[in-house]
Parts: sequence; C-alpha cells; structure tokens
Amino acid sequence: MSSKEEKKRISIREIDHVLENAPGIFKLADIAAQLGAPGDDELLKRLEQLIDGDANYFHTDSWECELKMHYFCRIPFAVTPEKWEIEQGVLFPGSRLTPFLSEDVFPSDAELLYDDEPLPRKEITLPFSEALHYNMLVGHEQILDYLEADSDANSTLHQHLAPTTLVTLTVFDCRELFRELDFKEGDALILQLTDPDNGEFEISYRPREERSDEAKDKWIGDYEKAMIKVVEKFRDYLELPHQIGWAFYLGAEELASAGASVEEFIRECDSIEMRTDGDHSVFALAGAGEEYSSDGSGENEELPDGLAISAGETSDFGVMLRQVGSPLSPEEIDGFILDNCAARDMTFDRFFARAFPHGELDYADEAQEAVFLNFLEERFEDLSGNYNRLMDESKAPLRSTIMELVEERLDHQCEEDHDHCHCRDLDKIFAALDLILKQLNTENYDPSEEELDQLRAKVEQCADRLENLLG
Repeated sequence: MSSKEEKKRISIREIDHVLENAPGIFKLADIAAQLGAPGDDELLKRLEQLIDGDANYFHTDSWECELKMHYFCRIPFAVTPEKWEIEQGVLFPGSRLTPFLSEDVFPSDAELLYDDEPLPRKEITLPFSEALHYNMLVGHEQILDYLEADSDANSTLHQHLAPTTLVTLTVFDCRELFRELDFKEGDALILQLTDPDNGEFEISYRPREERSDEAKDKWIGDYEKAMIKVVEKFRDYLELPHQIGWAFYLGAEELASAGASVEEFIRECDSIEMRTDGDHSVFALAGAGEEYSSDGSGENEELPDGLAISAGETSDFGVMLRQVGSPLSPEEIDGFILDNCAARDMTFDRFFARAFPHGELDYADEAQEAVFLNFLEERFEDLSGNYNRLMDESKAPLRSTIMELVEERLDHQCEEDHDHCHCRDLDKIFAALDLILKQLNTENYDPSEEELDQLRAKVEQCADRLENLLG
C-alpha cells in the first residue's frame, strides 16, 4: 500500500481521538507523529485548519496549542459588580463567566465557591432592556438564545419582545457574601477556574483600597494591546466571548494580576468599542467603521409610507426573524438569496418557500408583516439585481453546502421540540457557520484557494458535528 493511500486512512475520528487525549499544551507536530505521519505537510495543514476552527483551543503563530480550559485554570480574572447588583445582592453570570467556560457548561449552571461554600442561586424578573445591559458580553446574536435557555419562562420571547418585556434570569445570590465583606462599589471579586468540566470557580475578595490606580491602568493598557491584536488577527469573525478569551490568551502573564475587570476595560478604553453588525456584535477599533443596520446600509429600516407603528420589532431584522418564529439569521437569509442566484433561480417566491418552508410566520400584527415582507423583497431585489456571477463563482459551492446544512436544521427543528442542551448545541454549530457565511456573502471578498480550503475544513467539521448531533 502506498504512503499516499495510508494518509487518506487518517479519519476525522482518529484525529479527534488523538486530540482528546493530548495534554493541555501540545505542538501540532507531535499530534502528526502520534497519527503515524510525522512531517506530513498535508496532515499538518489539515490539523492547523481544525484547531483554527475549534473554539476549544488557543494557539501561537508557531502552532503551540493549548486547551482553552487548561489556560483559564492558570489565569485569574476580576469581576466588579455594579452598584445595582451590590444593592440587590446579586451577580449576573452571563457576561462575567461565558468567556471562561467550556461550551458544555451554561453560565448559570456554574459554581462559585467562597471559603469552599457555593453561592446560592435565585431567579429574578426584570425588563429586557436591563437584562440586555447585564448580559451584553454574551453577544447581541446570542442574547435571546441565552435567555430562553436560562429559563422556561422566556420561551416565547422571540414572538413578542420589547424593551419593557419582563424576562426571568438566574443570578447568584450574593446577599450574605456582600454583607459579610461589606462589599462596596469599586471592590472586586477575583475568580479562578478550578474545575472546567463542572464550571467551578474559587472566589477571593479584593477591596478597592488594595486595587491601586497604577495596577488598574496597567492591566487595562495590557488588555487593550491584546484586544487590538485579536481584532487585527480575526477582524470581526469571532463572537464577543471568544474575542475576550483570545485577548486573555494573547495578553498572557501580563494579565495574571487581575488588576482590572473586563467591564472596567470597556468603560475606560478609548481605542476599542463594541459594535453591532447586523445580528453580530464585536469589539472593533474605535472609529474604524459605521454601525451596521439590519439591511447593511448603516440606517435603520423605516416603515412603509402610511403604515402604523407595529407592536412588534420593525427596525432590527435579526430580532424580527426570531419574533415571527424563524430560526434563520440575516446572513442565512442572504445565503439563500445568493445560493438561488448562483443556481440561476431569480424568483422571489421560490426563495421565500425555501427559506420558510414550514407553515405561516407568526407576525405580531399587519404592520410588522408589511415591514418584514418589504425588507425581504428589497433585500432580494438588491442582491439578485447586483449579483456578480464571476466574483461569486469560487465561493458559491461552499455557500451551497452550508445552505444544505441550514435546510437540514430547518427540517429537524420543525419535527418536535427539543431540550435546551440539544438546541444550544445546534446554535453553536450554526453560529460558526454564520461567520463563514458572512465572509462568503461579502461581494468583494475574493478568497485564495488556501483560504477556501481553510473554510471548507471548518464547514466539514461543523457538518460532522451536526451529523453526530442529529444522528
């Protein structure tokens, strides 16, 4: 048997098995050797693509890799509760814990231990606008999924949502802790991940008198440098929690002092800002671009002439999709339109039937229906009328593969209701695919063959995970 034939026998399952049993820190060359192909450039390239597309790993430019959870067991981080949290004796876990947790642990399921005793949990109810404030680092595109997974009481949010809509959230009950510590605004909790499988953190207390301005400013400056590297390295492809995690990794030992919190960094750093790009929120360089609206124009969608204000959402297309009962993202809508264009099918009705194949949509009222359909028709006309077949030729096959996976999800989700864990796993897979679609749907994005190979590897990995999940 030739060496070439032997190389082909290294399956994704064999690679996954070796990676699952790898130490916390490893070199890709060692993984290739364990697979029986040391120095195999083709295999090394494939491993690079797999690691690069897997949120469970960090890596250096020389491909020394480290499990994300292994790294965070070595690096403490600060949390600075806000005045309202201190007054109410609560701590919101979403923004604080998501970047440091395994994808298998939901933030409100984590354990926070102080003097070896776990903090109790409780549910609170508050308006959506306030819930959004305390969970903004979960990510704009994930907030509704987070709320629905956190409590069954939020299961209908996607149908009827307004800033004043009451939502239920699980928080840590810190009344006794804050009372015992005489906790004040400016004090910090220092968290250290100790059990990544169960999301267990040990807490220590650092009063504001022990948090010098010099140490705080140095930490913010070091984190700023690290976040700039993240933005330049990944542009806007990562979700907020992953950007936060990568900045901790690239900042390395400089950030181990836990001299400031991510919240303090956001408030005091002028060179980095949070920006919403359609249904995707990211950290970006300040002043580097306009805020993106649902139609990509930089302006909010307006109501058609003569139409009354709707009781439902009408300005954010991503939120509208959820309210009318569709699991699709704006990028997936564009993906369906462009995929039909690539197949020379320029008919709006056939696009609509493909994107919404399972019954009527649940509009809040006629006004929302009119805005929703108006947006879809304008988006279809814009993309189909300006479709550049020559520029899209190299990207179209990969986009088509992704849209087939999206259709598989649509068929699966219409069959029956599923538990939260199952739905969260689906969301993770399609969040990764959504970022790839964002690249492929960009008209002036002209990827090299090498870049396309990397994207194909990521899509293949997502397809394997979807197959394992759906059986």
